[in-house]
Amino acid sequence: MNKIFERAEDLKGLPTTMSSLQVRSSNPGAENASLIYKLSSIEDAILKKNSIINGKNFPQWPEEPEELNEQFEFERPFVDNDVLELSIAQREKFDSWRRPSEIMNEPELFKMVSSTAIKQDVVTDCSFVASLCVSAAYQKRYGNKQLITRCIFPKNKYGHPYYNPSGKYVIKLIFNGAPRKVVIDDFLPFSRDGTLMCTFSTNKNELWPSIIEKAYLKLMGGYNFPGSNSGIDLYILTGWIPEQIFIDKYFEKETMWKRMLNSQPKDDKNPDQHALITIATGHLSDTKGLVPTHAYAVLDIREFNDIRLLLVKNPWSHKRWTGPFSHLDRVNWTPELMKALDYDIERASNVDDGIFWIDFDSVCEYFYSIHMNWNPERFRYVVTKHSTWPINVGLRKDTVNLAYNPQFCLEINNESEQPSEVYLLLSKHITVTEEENEDFITLHVYNDTNGEKIYSDKTPWKKGAYVNSPHILVRFDAPTGITRYTIVVAQINRFKTLDFTLKCYSISPATLSEISKKYQNVKHISGKWTNQTAGGNPSNITYLNNPEYRVSISPPVSNSPSDKPRVLLMLEGPKKFAMDVRMIWSNGKRIASLTTKDILMKSSGYRNGFCYCEKDDIKPGDYTIIVSTYEPGLIGEFTLTVASNVTFNVTSIPLEGAGMFKKVIQGQWIKGFNAMGYQHDFYLNPSYHLKISEMTTIKIRLQTPEMNPTPTHIKVFEKRPNNLLGRELANSGDFAYAGFIQGVCTEDISLPSSDQGYVIVFCTWEKDVAGKFIAYIYSDRNITIEEIIHERNELRNNN
Repeated sequence: MNKIFERAEDLKGLPTTMSSLQVRSSNPGAENASLIYKLSSIEDAILKKNSIINGKNFPQWPEEPEELNEQFEFERPFVDNDVLELSIAQREKFDSWRRPSEIMNEPELFKMVSSTAIKQDVVTDCSFVASLCVSAAYQKRYGNKQLITRCIFPKNKYGHPYYNPSGKYVIKLIFNGAPRKVVIDDFLPFSRDGTLMCTFSTNKNELWPSIIEKAYLKLMGGYNFPGSNSGIDLYILTGWIPEQIFIDKYFEKETMWKRMLNSQPKDDKNPDQHALITIATGHLSDTKGLVPTHAYAVLDIREFNDIRLLLVKNPWSHKRWTGPFSHLDRVNWTPELMKALDYDIERASNVDDGIFWIDFDSVCEYFYSIHMNWNPERFRYVVTKHSTWPINVGLRKDTVNLAYNPQFCLEINNESEQPSEVYLLLSKHITVTEEENEDFITLHVYNDTNGEKIYSDKTPWKKGAYVNSPHILVRFDAPTGITRYTIVVAQINRFKTLDFTLKCYSISPATLSEISKKYQNVKHISGKWTNQTAGGNPSNITYLNNPEYRVSISPPVSNSPSDKPRVLLMLEGPKKFAMDVRMIWSNGKRIASLTTKDILMKSSGYRNGFCYCEKDDIKPGDYTIIVSTYEPGLIGEFTLTVASNVTFNVTSIPLEGAGMFKKVIQGQWIKGFNAMGYQHDFYLNPSYHLKISEMTTIKIRLQTPEMNPTPTHIKVFEKRPNNLLGRELANSGDFAYAGFIQGVCTEDISLPSSDQGYVIVFCTWEKDVAGKFIAYIYSDRNITIEEIIHERNELRNNN
């Protein structure tokens, strides 16, 4: 049987981490008056929807005890119609379901709450049983404080649970953001060997471990439950805030020991126990008596003459540690140490009750994780928010774009002169128990945002690790004064809608509010950088080829300052691409090159995977949006998001010359021959004869890709007989804008049919600037271009 049980325990597997950081894991709240608050209609709907767990309804616990409204006495014993499915090991030896009255002479719910009396049987819920053990140890230590017993109903007039001959019990368990009612009968699985096949008490006729376990396993789907961890289970049972610490290369051994030791009662002046502690093994090659992938309860922690020890219980109530400070160790157990810990090594050698001492160094070597569940009564203030992250909001993979992640503003008002402790707990709602949880979630905390919405994944102040646990805990100290934080929920590879509860436990007054949607009008534009449009940053000659969009901003509906147009631009693409988005004063025209004064707003440099920019008080009108990567030639898809508080339209701007004929001219300015500049012998610059046969619109761009950026110019003239230049019809504009690497360009030029044709002249500003150039002539009709070869005195301006 032990081999079957160990194999079943091993099949549960281990919790998985996807981070190089330590993990903090936690759970939703405790029975505390400060947790009761008015739910919004959305929050109420979330909690009601997630009452259906593993196909059964577990309604929220009423706020007032008198509203429980349950009948506990019946003429015939109560029968729950939901029969729990048994595990494989149980089915192999199952005989029947039996009531306590059938197997016990005088059943009692509680005889003596003791951790040593709890024994796990064949069900693979060691973490749950470990949770029962530490809870029972706490209640035994503080006899006037109910912990494990307060979740069981019915209760007598003194508030103590009692054995119900009618066989009905209601257990209060915290799950999916709220305390919930779990109704069970007292039928327990009985074997053909005449023994109970569930967790039980070795105290004769005592029922409570079996009853609580049955309620817990009903919530989890049955006795065939694949397993959990004790931090999660303790929260469900008690509401104590769970934290999971992995013992890995980032484990802070000295800090952890101090935290564990300080969480336990010290003396009569400091009698409070602040945390319940359990520990868990991973896969072990050398077990030294330990069970692989198994949970253990920590019953005591001691430090004596620099020796650090933990008193630990195996939920099986047998099979103990055999390493240092075990019952087999006759070297380390000195008389002084045994006296200090009230330990009898002879008795321990003869009785295997599953309880043993182990040194902290061995815990760090042989165990996988430590679970600390913190008493929520340490915190005066608890605020709660229930929310949802729909699967259709945002991308399904975790990205550097946080715009669609749920975000919350947390404000702490610390009026003391000391740092104020804050615990943040994210709890995922679960409606189906899964053997392997694939939801890796976390919390990030930003302390330099004034509690406002953030868009880019800059380094958080407190960065959570992505863990496939239902609970994530983040701890920090708030300084004196009022501080505001932005809290971001994040998840890797989203497969479904995420419903969750976020709780803040604080020593100082705290408020928690979900950051509302800032923009009512949002448009997503899917695009692609192609071989033709991957133009790179503004220092590249191909920058003008990048995707561009015309955005037309409408006037606001009122003259209120709060209604002034504001715009958010977000650009998301491959994570390996450094990218930029900017909005330009342009009347919505295609932009080829930029000056600083042209830029209305831009992202803060080229950022990998995601960038954004945002601006308030924008004048209504037409603007141009440019999206680019830093390196030219990067091929990939992107998503441009435009958001505003006013209505707007976005349209793609075609590439320069799109849909037109294109002629390419490659020429050269030669010093002493045709590099005449703008002011001297202009007519000797490179010139071309343009012939058209009908009304034609043309556009000309001049570039110098092999030269340093230099002011250049284009002019178009009527051609007169004998190669004389006639009237100037168009040019490329002011020379002040002519030094860009993208070159210069004319506006669209409409030319009527002409027998003589036209002359195009390309020049530099300075004389004797030699170098090669390339010109693109776009036209809506087919045209003919010929270079004019003229003698030195042949071509003159006839004006």
